[in-house]
Amino acid sequence: MRSAILLVSFGSADDAIRAKTFDKLAAEISATFPVFEVRQAFTSNFMIRKLARRGISIDTPQQAIDKLRGDDYEKIFLLPTHLTPGEEFDNKIKICSADDVEIIPPLMTEPLEKNFLATILDCFNRADDEDLVLIGHGSPHRHNPVYESLQRLAGDDVHIGVIEATDTPNFADVLKRLQARRADKIVLAPLLFNGGVHVTEDIAGDSDSWLTRLVAQGYSVRVIRDGLGSFESFRALYIDKLREGRKIFGGVQI
Repeated sequence: MRSAILLVSFGSADDAIRAKTFDKLAAEISATFPVFEVRQAFTSNFMIRKLARRGISIDTPQQAIDKLRGDDYEKIFLLPTHLTPGEEFDNKIKICSADDVEIIPPLMTEPLEKNFLATILDCFNRADDEDLVLIGHGSPHRHNPVYESLQRLAGDDVHIGVIEATDTPNFADVLKRLQARRADKIVLAPLLFNGGVHVTEDIAGDSDSWLTRLVAQGYSVRVIRDGLGSFESFRALYIDKLREGRKIFGGVQI
């Protein structure tokens, strides 16, 4: 049986970010599972159009699946880099499910894997006197309780927040935790695979970002701008997920 792994991401128009996150992970998957064809797709139509204007062609998930079928691949395993099963996952990935397409759940799907938080903490090193604030995307259409689950695992000196104004834990929730801790120094980092514009604007921008609001509250803030996909140890979680066994690959030999 000819089988393929389709790595699906939101996308990025930044060549350097794509190279050190999506492309790096795709290459690692290919090296680890050489029997599989590995291809990529983006869910963001905006990113696809932006790259097309520069002559860079990226498929949507459905376009990539149709091409794989046309190339006689009989089984397709769709691996999302979207961390949570949020709006983008629900509307653009779940709809691709079919007899020949198996969708692998996002990393932040409950129950959370035990090594998920430990890997994040290894990526974002900090001093003993620094609290860590991790900023995820959040979901505008529905609240995802996985953020609360991660907070329960994280302990007192790690604080989970989200960018989406209509979701929680929001800035006020995180600020309340920091004040209760009497925190002084903060490391602000993206709970995102590739960071990108969310880091440059929402997390660490010059106007009304998490950084500017925390500084205005008197905190000393150090920002880590690299998304989690930039770290080999975090990308290895996807390799581990693909290694989980025959239950994922449906008997396909790997």
